Amino acid sequence: MSKEPLNILISGAGIAGATLALCLARQPHLEPKPNITLIERAPKPRTTGQAIDIRGPGVNVIRRMGIEQKIKAKHTTETGICFVDQAGNTVAKFDATGDTEHQTATSEFEILRGELTELLLDEVQEANEKENVNINVVYGETIATLKEEDDGVQISFTNGMLEAQKFDVVAAADGVSSQTRPMMLDQYKDGAEVNPSGMYIAFFTAPRLEHDKDIWSWFTAPSGLAAHLRPHRNKTTMGAYLAVTNSKSEGIPEVDAALSKNVAAQKALLHERFANVDYTEKKRMLEAMDQSEDFYMQQVARVLTSKWTSSRCALIGDSAYAVMGMGTSLAMIGAYMVAGELSKVQTNSAAEISAALQRYEDGMKPFATKCQKMPNGVLQLANPQTTLGVGVLRSVLRFVYWTGLGKLLSSDRWQSDEKWQLPDYGWEGAKTEKS
Repeated sequence: MSKEPLNILISGAGIAGATLALCLARQPHLEPKPNITLIERAPKPRTTGQAIDIRGPGVNVIRRMGIEQKIKAKHTTETGICFVDQAGNTVAKFDATGDTEHQTATSEFEILRGELTELLLDEVQEANEKENVNINVVYGETIATLKEEDDGVQISFTNGMLEAQKFDVVAAADGVSSQTRPMMLDQYKDGAEVNPSGMYIAFFTAPRLEHDKDIWSWFTAPSGLAAHLRPHRNKTTMGAYLAVTNSKSEGIPEVDAALSKNVAAQKALLHERFANVDYTEKKRMLEAMDQSEDFYMQQVARVLTSKWTSSRCALIGDSAYAVMGMGTSLAMIGAYMVAGELSKVQTNSAAEISAALQRYEDGMKPFATKCQKMPNGVLQLANPQTTLGVGVLRSVLRFVYWTGLGKLLSSDRWQSDEKWQLPDYGWEGAKTEKS
């Protein structure tokens, strides 16, 4: 008896979900090609967002998917990072290496979140049209109920865009605040897996001025405040970021209250927090924030989950292992591994699919766990609360800069784990760069 195509539901059309859809479509040994339903809560594709990057084994993922050069073509043009004082003068500067294997804070794959998501979804559409894969992308829809049964996962949908139906596999790729996670695994109903870092970041677009450069400018002020300007490839706008960091790795009630309200409340809070900050770019940034239509503010958090899978269901990306610095790479690695393990199943039985998803979890967890090990208080050290603390931070940065120690410390720490290797799953030699 021939194997039936897998019917797969992916909740969340961000980087993790779009990568999973594309890996499933292009996986060289997944036959027959699956039927994929990709749903997204937002009513349309999200085209905005901050600068993100791809590191470590994530670079091998994009190479095997055939999209490395397309991602490079959308590089933000950022050449490095420059720490500045209140007048905008350089305190310390660290350039990008130009080496994809040993990256600094500025990656060789620096790209805007919205542009990477758009690229992935374009590739998904191409696969839908040219590679004999049935991919249905539906916006404005979420999972209402999820029930695992012997012959599949029964799903009903919230907004009626899709009829209730069964799927062989369901993947939750709906982010840190995943609504699907507790439906799959009861232990996550209380939300304790979301661990605040104490940092909040607002993102928005600002007009580029004549003096702006193709470098990440980072200004730090007392009270855990920071202002960042980062270049965009279009040379007409800059990415603007305002950060508020608590003295401890826990939430700030006042900021949490603003997040629970609306954009106006969040902008008002930032005006209040930055009112007494002495920084040459402050007025310009606050005015751009007020006029921006793409403003977004979020809490920076780690998602620490002990279990990622349950029978035919799996968590991927930020819903399972969110972490600052490696979140995008982990999302793409996880999607790649889920597709790879599913390519090994011979039937659509619960036993085989469950075993495949468990192999994904067992195989990736050592690397994800390593990436999530962030020293306590590291964000607090980088965002001091006092004038003295800011002065000490700048002195340390100057010392590292002028002594050249930055070059010794620049190697991407996620490259060094020789004990963990990205599985091949038959990609090597099977795919070339897509034109």
